[in-house]
Amino acid sequence: MPTFNQFTHRLSSAAPFLSRVFRVRPSRLPLVALAFVAFYTIYSFVLSTNEPEYLPSWLGGKQGIVDEHLLNFDMYPDITKNGRKHAHIEEDLAAHVRPVGRKSGSKGRDEIQDEDIEDEESGAGLMGNLANWFGSSSTSTSKKTPQIAWDLDAVAEANHQVGNLEFSPRDGLVRGWKLDKMKSKPGKKTPSTPGLQAGTRTTHPIEILIAENSKHWQHFLDRQSTTLQEAFDEYVHRYKRLPPKGFDKWWEFCVKNDVKIRDDYNQINHDIEPYLALSPEFFRQRVKELDGTQFTYSASVGPTIEPKLSGPRGEATRAKQFLSLVAPLSPLLPVDITMVASDHDLGSWILGSDQRELALARVHSALEEHSVDGKVGFGLNEVRYLGGSELKHLENRNRNGVTGWFSACDENSPARGRDRAMENRIREIEGLDPLPELASPAFVKDVRPGFDWCENPEIKRMHGTMSFDFTRETQLRPIFVLSKFMQNNEFLFPPMEAYDNATDTAALKKYKPWTEKTINKVFWRGSSTGDSYSKRKGDPRYDWRNQHRPRLALMAQNKTGEAEIWVNRHGTWEPESWSVERLNEKYLDIGLTGKPHQCNTEDGTCDEMAAEIEFKDRVSPEDAANYKFVLDVDGNGWSSRFSRLLMSGSVVIKHTLFPEWHHDYLTPWVHFIPMQLDYSDLYNIMAFFVGTPDGRHKGRDDLAQRIAEQGRKFRLEHWRWEDMQAYMFRLLLEYARLGADDRDAFSFTLENASEELR
Repeated sequence: MPTFNQFTHRLSSAAPFLSRVFRVRPSRLPLVALAFVAFYTIYSFVLSTNEPEYLPSWLGGKQGIVDEHLLNFDMYPDITKNGRKHAHIEEDLAAHVRPVGRKSGSKGRDEIQDEDIEDEESGAGLMGNLANWFGSSSTSTSKKTPQIAWDLDAVAEANHQVGNLEFSPRDGLVRGWKLDKMKSKPGKKTPSTPGLQAGTRTTHPIEILIAENSKHWQHFLDRQSTTLQEAFDEYVHRYKRLPPKGFDKWWEFCVKNDVKIRDDYNQINHDIEPYLALSPEFFRQRVKELDGTQFTYSASVGPTIEPKLSGPRGEATRAKQFLSLVAPLSPLLPVDITMVASDHDLGSWILGSDQRELALARVHSALEEHSVDGKVGFGLNEVRYLGGSELKHLENRNRNGVTGWFSACDENSPARGRDRAMENRIREIEGLDPLPELASPAFVKDVRPGFDWCENPEIKRMHGTMSFDFTRETQLRPIFVLSKFMQNNEFLFPPMEAYDNATDTAALKKYKPWTEKTINKVFWRGSSTGDSYSKRKGDPRYDWRNQHRPRLALMAQNKTGEAEIWVNRHGTWEPESWSVERLNEKYLDIGLTGKPHQCNTEDGTCDEMAAEIEFKDRVSPEDAANYKFVLDVDGNGWSSRFSRLLMSGSVVIKHTLFPEWHHDYLTPWVHFIPMQLDYSDLYNIMAFFVGTPDGRHKGRDDLAQRIAEQGRKFRLEHWRWEDMQAYMFRLLLEYARLGADDRDAFSFTLENASEELR
């Protein structure tokens, strides 16, 4: 039971909220205090009855400790969605887990009222005052986003069962500790707020993320199929349909070429599945309509034809690279096929969530109806195809009254929910002030939620590729693209740019072993791509300084202000405040090169950029290999240098808005370090691995070396030419089935396989 002092501290923290609720004037506060004393007496008596479960958790009871609708059941497979839980898991969750409302962890980004925002900023909100990170439970303010808060002292005990920090599936972040709002002097510890029980922070969240994800990666490798039967069963289990014709040839290719990833091709399924709701004839018509359009080329491959290119971009380098990857697969394909592909950096069309969801519902319904005794059979020919007036409505870009990027989002998503103006309330960047949540060290656990701007609408204001918010077309377009948004359903394929054979002399020159690297900073150089910078008359809130590449350069050259980092002092992690200039000098060698690009000269934007940004000279990849840490950020689309950076032997710190072909198995904190789009975690990442600017704490160089070596190993073992071909082979088989008149007949069963492969 809490002491009297603890009780009064909790009530005093709630006083601003209570005074608002009961409209108590300051002159009557003594009477309120006496009432509190009386209430405490009654409260103590109730607790003495040993029935605290009827009290709310913030008063010491058990209500709200585990709220089932807030649990992420994908994270906790031992807890079922219908509410039944394994007893031993329930006990541990009740001891260590509590729900945390989105409002307390995502101020300025979630569906909260203006009054609540004002309260949080003034420190008077109930959630802000009662929700101690370790001392008491929080009351949920939302049923949408599961977040699990953890006392790090309990991690060692519970890690083997649930193994997570507080994790938000909405943005993919874990938030390890709650930082006190009080500022400290540069280089000094941040003083604790009286009454807060922060616990002993002996384990850093990054240590936990590395340990968890390393286990995940090893389990991932161990569970890959070793026989065609296992691969067939896994495909059917995942996608609830039969594999496409030629699946046995694909398996044989994987075995022959030592392709180690044999089950995890969910990106292909994400891209392909909605097209099963289009009739084969209509699918082929769509392909034909795309042939000859701007930025496209056509590639034809198959067992009876000579591989060839045609179309407006048929002579382009990217087209030739594409054909060089898929042409050797021609003899292995079951039929001849022609694909239309784009050599543009980015596929900019989007697919409305309503169209995607309806398409998937039609496909799944047909497959379920034709399963026998729970076993997957045929049914692809029985799908009720989208077409006619129905498809015309779904493809009408004015169908939902929302224009721009958010027209693709579900009406209940944060981007289009009850508060459509929420995205407009996102805090603007003032100079170099980082955007969200520097009050709490947050690190990316899962990069995939960060692709979703429907769930994270603040992305639109921070990433230049989304700055033009004009009306968007929404259509299922069967075209192969180098790079795309998550809300785009075109076919993603591996880009060959910057791909070096690991044994090439050029590639070896760009590599240095960890022990030979001499610069303990994070390095990045790049041009000012990523947007078309200008004065936007139709969008007065647009500022080129907010976009991802200029903002990075301005952050790195800043010499004013302070930032807090967590440092290890005597075995305990503590917050310290340092000047931004000192942090930049210690940790960063980052800058834009040359002069402003992709900017408007007539309205003065180029002149502004030239005056405000300290442009730097280029650095060769060979010299960049001397740095232990390298940054990778998007340009106009995906970053083509990622493959080379992994090969360099340096730790890659990366953020991207674009899913890539290998994202089903490239593992953060094992092969690279994920970074937030606002860069608010960069200083804390560097402080953990490098140590403090004064050198008193040396950092975890050993863990950085491990990530660098694992990243290079991933590139050597799972990003080979043969691995990209295996991805394309499987994608082409799925693509061929989409155009087949009889899709069921174009499916693969084990009876079709040779005896030696079964």
